[in-house]
Amino acid sequence: MRICFISHTSAKGGAERSLIELIDALIKRNIECRVLLPSGIGDGSLIDELEKRALIFDKFPYTWWMADTSSLWKRVARVSLNFIKSLLITAIIKQWKCDVIYTNTITIYIGALIAKLLKLPHVWHIHEFGYEDHGMVFDLGKKFSLWILNHLSSLCIVNSKAVAQKFLPYLLPSKLKIIYQSVNVLQDFSTKKSSSTQRISDTEVRCVIVGSLHKRKGQEDAILAINELVHMGINAKLLIIGDGVLQYRKHLYDLVLINKLDKHIKFAGYIENPILFMQDADIILVCSKCEAFGRVAIEAMKLGKPVIGTKSGGMVELINDGFNGLLYTPGNYKELAEKIRFLYNNPDILQQISKNGQQWATKQFTQNRYGDEVFALLKQLVSYS
Repeated sequence: MRICFISHTSAKGGAERSLIELIDALIKRNIECRVLLPSGIGDGSLIDELEKRALIFDKFPYTWWMADTSSLWKRVARVSLNFIKSLLITAIIKQWKCDVIYTNTITIYIGALIAKLLKLPHVWHIHEFGYEDHGMVFDLGKKFSLWILNHLSSLCIVNSKAVAQKFLPYLLPSKLKIIYQSVNVLQDFSTKKSSSTQRISDTEVRCVIVGSLHKRKGQEDAILAINELVHMGINAKLLIIGDGVLQYRKHLYDLVLINKLDKHIKFAGYIENPILFMQDADIILVCSKCEAFGRVAIEAMKLGKPVIGTKSGGMVELINDGFNGLLYTPGNYKELAEKIRFLYNNPDILQQISKNGQQWATKQFTQNRYGDEVFALLKQLVSYS
């Protein structure tokens, strides 16, 4: 079997890391993998991973069919150009003689068009809500776009029950499958030390939040929670890892300066390997307003770190409040501050939650399980095509 995977960027974010882990799992099952990437979108880190594995890939200037804001003519132009480009890309994919086209995100639709033209099965793997987590809307409108999603896909895989609940009204139930992705924290990292739940210091609490700087990622909650803790007399520190648009970045910088938190909060910018910094934390924060899955939470658990996440989206499927992490209401920074203080004042509970999380995540989010579940669906799909 030969699969053509289509990515929405050449960077290495959460969806792309999941793609690499899936490719690794399928290669072990004798599946040939090809990858199509958009030229000019992303930093190229995904290309490095493909070259490392000696995989065949190509680049082509296709674009998304979702955006945060766009004028009507820009939306029409994107959709029209992508339709034309799909005709050109079809020649490339045809030469690869693939059995399945596999689109790794809902943000692009060009793979579905190519599959239709080549009369091949198409898999749409949805790693995001779209609007709720990234503030993006479809160029063709929600109703018509999801009609296309249903009619131009043989199978839709989603990464959480929360995502399934959103898209189920628009899809044939038989097409929708929930598969939790694998999370391999040591797959392509060389960590400087083994993970540990031992407190770094009894005089301070170190928190880390990882993610693009976006209002829906909730960094503002984390900053204001640190401000609350400092006013309580707790020496709280926060490292913010990630980059984003200038306007929101400036808003967060100003928030730190206004509250005189520059000695407590640092911005690290984008870091390809945040695991090293997560290992040095006491607590990992996931403050997203509505996370589709929550990869960072599982990474933290596997490292033996306690997680405080939002009571929304896919996070409630990952965190059993009080057992393998804590939950707070998104936007309620005072509640978040109380959760951090609770763990700081109760190191035994912190240790137990960390242990529970590590054992649970290590058992559940394996590459073997992920590969087996996707492979079984692909075999069934090809046999019926």
